[in-house]
Order: sequence, then structure tokens, then C-alpha cells
Amino acid sequence: MRTVQNVPGFDTFNAKRLTAGEIANSFVMPPSFASIAGGDHCYVIGPRGSGKTTLLRMLTGESLMAWSGSESEVFREQIDYASVFLPADELWASQVTRTNARAAFTAQMLYALVDTMMYRAKAHRVQRASTHLPVLLTHDEEVALARQCASAWGLTESNPSFLGLQAALDLIIARLAGGESFETHPIASADSFALLTIGIRAFNRLTGERDRRWALLLDEMELAPGEIHALVTRFVRGGAGDLILKISMSPFDRYMHYYGSSGSPVPGHDFQTVYLSGQDRRDIYSFTSGLWRESLRSRGIPWVSMPRALGTSFLSRDPRARRTTEEEMKRVIVEAQRQDAAFSRWLRDRHIDVNALETLSYNQRSATVRKVFPLLVFRNSVLDFRHGHPVRRSRKKHLEPFTGADAVMTMLEGNPRWIKTAFAQMLNYFDESTQTVGPGFQYDALVSLANRFEALLRVLPSKQTAAPAIPVVDLVDAIAVHLHAQNSSEFTADPQNGFTVDRAVGQSAIDSLIMGLYAGAFVHVRDRRSPAVLSDFHGQRFRLAYLLAIRDRKEFPLRLGKDVSLSRIVKQMERRRPTAHPDSVPLELEIE
Repeated sequence: MRTVQNVPGFDTFNAKRLTAGEIANSFVMPPSFASIAGGDHCYVIGPRGSGKTTLLRMLTGESLMAWSGSESEVFREQIDYASVFLPADELWASQVTRTNARAAFTAQMLYALVDTMMYRAKAHRVQRASTHLPVLLTHDEEVALARQCASAWGLTESNPSFLGLQAALDLIIARLAGGESFETHPIASADSFALLTIGIRAFNRLTGERDRRWALLLDEMELAPGEIHALVTRFVRGGAGDLILKISMSPFDRYMHYYGSSGSPVPGHDFQTVYLSGQDRRDIYSFTSGLWRESLRSRGIPWVSMPRALGTSFLSRDPRARRTTEEEMKRVIVEAQRQDAAFSRWLRDRHIDVNALETLSYNQRSATVRKVFPLLVFRNSVLDFRHGHPVRRSRKKHLEPFTGADAVMTMLEGNPRWIKTAFAQMLNYFDESTQTVGPGFQYDALVSLANRFEALLRVLPSKQTAAPAIPVVDLVDAIAVHLHAQNSSEFTADPQNGFTVDRAVGQSAIDSLIMGLYAGAFVHVRDRRSPAVLSDFHGQRFRLAYLLAIRDRKEFPLRLGKDVSLSRIVKQMERRRPTAHPDSVPLELEIE
């Protein structure tokens, strides 16, 4: 057993607080990175902690050059644009007028541009080998460039240099923060992206790279005010070809109606979208395995695969485990038939003989036995049976629904912050003699992570409206209790395990859903008709994050199922007494 180390909190892995070197040294490339790094405008969409900031910062020159992974050289050559990273700032939204909001955005964007200019124009040749897209710029050329930019940007020319430009921009930012109006200043009255491209083209001319492209990396766009969204969407639709935008944002954005108007940018044509939640299972497996390898390396533990260390689970699709899975499947089904009267009737109605499962065709097995097996494993974990009817177990009998490599990966959903936190705790209990982490330690790590996540949900603010606000954690708990009841009452092969937003849902629940999406508590279940970014919830399908499925008396299976209307769950909440705890709700109130 290894020495136990303190388990880091969520914010330990926040890319905002890390240097370029720290980000690059621990970077595990997800399958989506190639799309993000491409030469098109791109929206990176995901909840908090899903790695949006890391992915954008890995496009900057500093991070690319610090990256030593096997794919790093390929991407250093592929990324032929100079990146300007700009995190969203509260200053943009705090301005009294739209003009001042644009001025704040523009000033900080130009400041970041000058930062990238300084990085690329390092004068000492000894530094050129460690610089992405390096250029040589003489002192006289820097002075000429600074004067051109100062003139175009309306800056006082006291020190014509990169540092002089930043000092002048700093002064404007400070005056904006102090409430001064900039209504007539060029930095507010001119088009923000026109001022940016003036600086880019001046730099390109002086360095002899007239065709060099640049990328503006806009992080946390959901925090920006409407004025900034309007600027960005106009540029995405018809902006200059020498500047591309890479934009990260929450799954919901209140300003995405700009994309529905005539002449607006078209997803898949004017920009690409990359989704960091609800990912393909193969992508989750690849990324989680990479972070597992990195976690082992950082602890000095020789590599061992996740299935070997954590074991396979009932969710496993590994053909090598198929025989064992078939035998286990039959054992679980036989036991469920004996204990559960409703399941026994279900088998009889379908003329399924549990002693002759091998005689079923592949399609029959897929439509019946394989479909219900995960549900039976879940029910066996949380239920007892008395006289053929299910009753809640006082504590879990088995940990199978929530342990093993496949179950762990499913619950962590490809969220790098969750993955790193969970692995950090699991590896405290890595047994070197067997090269395993026991199911109990896996379960404890996931419960601890779920409790931390729930604590975060409890401190999320509620939007103040005329109607009573619904705290995010209350809506999460109400949905989880409903799903738990659906999956732990009389047997049905198609229990509800997701929800749709119907027209009867009030604004207070919508506000809670928005905040929960941002935090990662809810996952949008996308289909072909889903918009690129949500701006209207009606008719859309969602589920709870699978991490929330492990909480005591709120458990539900790690699988999709039928949907329930959200308004029904909200009505159930409203019928309860204010002092009632969700766990105290009788099951019969939750069952159709």
C-alpha cells in the first residue's frame, strides 16, 4: 500500500491558475484536440471543469513549446497561426453603457495581442528555438510598429514600444474600471476586430509574413455581455481571413439567438463545434486512459492498465471478458427471477427460459437479456425483496454498479477535473503487490468526489426573479429521487432515466437548469435536431451527470432510459412540505 497523500480539491486543477509549462507538462490530448486546433473558427462547449481553458491555452505558443508529448511536434507544425489568449473579464459586463463594455473588451484584447507580439519577437537568438513562430524585429521596427498601433488605437504616444503600448492600454482599463466614459474614444467607437486586425497586419508587414494567420482564443464567452456576443458573431460570419476565433463557452448561452437570425453564422459552415460533455464512449475511454497513465507517472507507479488495476465491470464490452460476463449474466437473471415477482412475470410474458438462454438468437438476447442485465445488477445492489416485492436496502449490498474500469470511466464522463481528483484518491490505496485498487477504495473515492460536487452545487447562486428561485441542488435531488424510485420499484424494462423540458416548466426551474448545466450537473442529450448551442430548452432532452448516481438513497443506473417531463418533477417538489427531505418521500409518489 502506498503512502496516503492529501487529495487535491477541484480548484487545484483549474488551468487559470497554472503556468503554460504546468499545463503542458500534464496535458493529455483528447480526441477533440485536432478539431479545436484546426484552421476554422471553433466553439468549444462544455461545463465547468471539462477542460475548456486547458484546450485553449494549449494553442498558445508558450504551451505548445513546453509540450513534450508524442504528438507535440506534429501540432507545433500544424498550428501555423499565432494565438492570442483572452479570458472573459467581469469588467466587460460591469460597464454602464454598451460603448464602454466594447471599450473594455477591446482594450484587454489589444493588450493580449501586444503580449503575443512581444513573445514572438524575442530579440535574443538563444530564445528563438523555444519560441513558436519566432520573428526578428529590430528596435527601429518595434518603434515604427508601436507608433502605427498607437495612432490607430487612439493611444498617447509617450514611449513608442511594446511596453509603452501596454502601459497606455493599462491606463484606459483602469479609467474604465473607475467609471470614466469613453463614448468618443476610438477604442470604443471603432469596430473592435478592425482595431485588432490593424495591429496584426502591421506586425505581419514588418516581419515579412504578410500571409501569417492569427487566432483569438476567447475563454468563458458565456460571461460576456450581449454587446460582445454581437461583435463576435458578426466577425465569425464575415470577418477577416487572417484572423480565426476559438471560443469556449457553457452548454447554454442566453445570447445564442444571434445565430438564428438572417445572415448569421451557420454551425458546420462558418464555425465548428466541439462538445466536451455527452461525448462518445470511445473518446471518453481514450482520454480517461491517458489521464490514468499520467496519474501513475506522477506517482512513480509503473504502468498498469485501468481494467487490470480497477477490474472489469458489468458495463464492460471487452470480448475477452465475454465468457465471464455471460456466466455472471445468467446467475444474476436466475436470482432475480427467484426473488422478484414482477421480473418473473416479465420473463414469462416473453417466453424466456432462464435455463436455456443460450438458445435465444442474438437479436432476442440484445432486446431482452442484455437490455435488462445492467438494471438487474443495479437493483440487486440497492434492493431487498420481501414476498417477491422490492424494498429499500438499508445499505448497499454490492458495489458492482459503480466500480470497475468501465463504470468508473462512465461516471467521470471525460471531465478532467473529476478524473484527476478521483484518481488522486484511488492511487492512495494502490496495492503494489497485486497492482490493484480495491472496489471499496474505488467506491469511496467516487462517493467523496460526488459529495464535493454536491457541496459545490449547494453554493451556486440562484437567479433572483419574481417567482421563488429553485436552488440547483434541490432540482438535482428532486430528479435523482424520481429516477431512484423509477429504478427501484416494481420491475420495468424501460424505467425513466432522463427528462425533457416541456412548455409547462416555469422560469425558476429553467434558471436552475441553466446554472446546473454550467456546473456540469445536467447533461444535454443531443440528437440530429439539437442546436449548436442551447438558447431555448423546450423540447430538449437531458440527464443527470452520472457522478450524481452514487449518492445514498438517490442512486440510479448509469444508462439512458425513458424520459419524464421536468414539469412533473417540479410539481412533485412543490407538493412536498418545505421541511421534508427528498429521501423521506414515499416511493408511491414517484411512480407512474
